[in-house]
Amino acid sequence: MTMSTSASNLLRSSLISLAATSISLVAGFASSIIAARLLGPAGSGKVAYALWVATAAAALADMGLPQTLLRNAGSLSGNGDAWKILVRTALRSFLISVGMITAVILLFTAITYVHRDAWHAWFWLVTGLLFLSYAFHVFSTAVARGRNRFGQTARTTLLGGTMQVPLVFAGAWLLGPTGALIGYVARYLPQALKLRGYIDPASKYSRNALTPEMLRYGRYMWLSDLIEILVLSRIEFLFLGIFLSPTSIGYFAAGLGLAGLIEQAMLQISPALIVNFTEAHARNDQQALDAAYQRVIRIVALIMLPISLGGATIMPELLPLIFGDAFEPAIPAAATLLAFVSLAGMSVIPWGIIGASGRSAVLLRIQIASGISTIVLLTALVPLLGLEGAALARAMIVILTFTLLGLMAWKYVRVAVPIAALAKTMLAALLCASAAGLGVYSLDGLAALVVAIPAGAITYMLAIRFLRLVTPEDVQILMDTAAAKLPRASRPFADRLLNFLAPS
Repeated sequence: MTMSTSASNLLRSSLISLAATSISLVAGFASSIIAARLLGPAGSGKVAYALWVATAAAALADMGLPQTLLRNAGSLSGNGDAWKILVRTALRSFLISVGMITAVILLFTAITYVHRDAWHAWFWLVTGLLFLSYAFHVFSTAVARGRNRFGQTARTTLLGGTMQVPLVFAGAWLLGPTGALIGYVARYLPQALKLRGYIDPASKYSRNALTPEMLRYGRYMWLSDLIEILVLSRIEFLFLGIFLSPTSIGYFAAGLGLAGLIEQAMLQISPALIVNFTEAHARNDQQALDAAYQRVIRIVALIMLPISLGGATIMPELLPLIFGDAFEPAIPAAATLLAFVSLAGMSVIPWGIIGASGRSAVLLRIQIASGISTIVLLTALVPLLGLEGAALARAMIVILTFTLLGLMAWKYVRVAVPIAALAKTMLAALLCASAAGLGVYSLDGLAALVVAIPAGAITYMLAIRFLRLVTPEDVQILMDTAAAKLPRASRPFADRLLNFLAPS
């Protein structure tokens, strides 16, 4: 396999994931807007808190098995029956763990019913259903992507996202926060129900299917995921609830909703990165690995940095327009979160290459350092600065995590972050944000956005051309990968645009 073919395959898998999950992300973002508009800051904060509890419980229950299957159910298992036995064996352990967490949730629901009322008990019961739907979705998706069935997961993602929005709207309107959660349950069901198709009834449980190396890898990845979900993702909700109020959780969730659109897009690319980086490791092709790593970082930075910095610039007009004037207190925190989310998204790339090399212990150490730092910073900054303190703490952790991941990727995998290319891309993104800022601070409301966004986009494209941030080889790979998936009428435009950005 040539270097160009490997890069093309990597990009193709990533684009399939992005195409599907872009719809899912839009559906999730639309759902958060619906919850904010219908339920207000306090009600939408309650929904956000339940989502965190459900995903945290799922991370606790999966024991690293989805990550293990993602890495080992693919090319390393071949085309025979080994992968089927591996999946069957992992599923048995997964079911036991999920059953235990479900029992705890049911017990808590019963206690809530006795000591509070049926309405609060229903809320936690639906949260339990969300946990089950999400947990089986994650397990099923890992198997599918490990077997390179990205197209299949794309279709189920599309179906789930299509169901989510109307159900969240109807549920929030009729039943409040509890009803809104029903839409999120439906979002994860299509892929969760696909799990039956990945289980071969003829395959038998084998304790030896999960090798000691797989178990060790899964254990480290599990602990890393637990720290990510319990501490690094939404622990701000806990501190804001303790030091401030449930309404502040709603404010912070609105800011995270905008930043999460970008970060989640990169998280959906990560399975394709792990699968393709693992294949490069298996071939012992260091040159292809380093070239793919640097190219992915450059292309991702080109996409994310202008959105991140430009989005932060237009936040004073964007946030009230989307979520309503009631969310104006969230503007400074939301701008800070969006300004630094590009680094959080790019962290997925060194994370993926370290994970693909099997060094899950390194990832665990980084997570522990980031987790401890998060708790210390939140303890110090939230009582002092409130909502803005929580956002500042997250920004500092994002910088720390990206730096540690980049250093460890160089130390253990010998791949380097393209510092010069990132610096030039940052300059182009700052020019983009400056042009957008002129529109925002000269006008008000929707008119400001109508002027600011095109001004920023045009400035950025000119900066890309004159700073030569896109190479002709990048253009060739993009066209080879994506041209066939574009509508025929749009291909000449895409070709002219790319040739403008990367003149020969």
